[in-house]
Amino acid sequence: MSQAIIEVNQLTKQFKAKTAVHKADFKIAKGEIFGLIGQNGAGKSTLLKMIGGLMYPSSGEIHLFNHAVSDNHAYFERMGLLIEDAGLLPHYSAYENLDLIAISYGLKGRKKHINELLKLVGLDESNKTKVKNYSMGMKQRLGIAVALMGSPDVLILDEPINGLDPQGISEVRKLILQLNKTGMTIIISSHILEELSKVATKYAILHEGEVIEINSKEELQLKCEERIEVEVDEARMAIPILEEQLNIKNYKVISDGTVYVYDTHIENHQITKVLVENGISVHSILKHKQSLEQYFLKRTGSEVDSHD
Repeated sequence: MSQAIIEVNQLTKQFKAKTAVHKADFKIAKGEIFGLIGQNGAGKSTLLKMIGGLMYPSSGEIHLFNHAVSDNHAYFERMGLLIEDAGLLPHYSAYENLDLIAISYGLKGRKKHINELLKLVGLDESNKTKVKNYSMGMKQRLGIAVALMGSPDVLILDEPINGLDPQGISEVRKLILQLNKTGMTIIISSHILEELSKVATKYAILHEGEVIEINSKEELQLKCEERIEVEVDEARMAIPILEEQLNIKNYKVISDGTVYVYDTHIENHQITKVLVENGISVHSILKHKQSLEQYFLKRTGSEVDSHD
């Protein structure tokens, strides 16, 4: 039995002549924070809507909790969604908004449940302020409370920090991490990889409807870390020289002929000079440094960031 609680196979959504999502394949394990990164129009919202049961795929399969959902939609009820708009009633308080939803769900003991949710998202249950007077961050936290109303196993958040000020972004980030600590699986989309990197444990890059790359947090950090990549004939011969003559201690032997040096006080020319003086041929030496955003833009073939 698969350890993944969400699995999509060849998932595709076609709108007349436009393919919004094309043959997406990935798995999400229980307890992961799965980051879906893509620019405006990449297909993020469409993909999330299909996973959350708001939109039928044109082809492909979705497996939730080890069950195919093409003919059984009950598993979608185990998901909480905040996609595009939470549908908040502006002239009602946070408590009143949640109370109306609880009544529509037929929840028992709804007062206690609502108060617990408001406390969880950092809102005061006794506050009678109308939602229309809330900050963007408060509205977003209330929207997450709406998505949590049915006590879901999976929370899907589409661009939850879009339009928020730094304080609002920080509040939503802390809430996401807090929810994940309870064991909740979270799928979160964004076009800002630097911010997504502060919460996600796994990433899928979506470009023009296609999943072009999937990385764990550790794999992505490795691709973006600052280092000097040295290509020589034999790494085992070069290492003692680097250690003894340049005091290099932070390095990794990648292959027989490749060494990654992480000591930032060392320059390329110093390494080349000491190796050549000791009879070690240096085939190439390259300083590797890029931000997460630079990596994302490079992978998607973009020169400037695109905001939703």
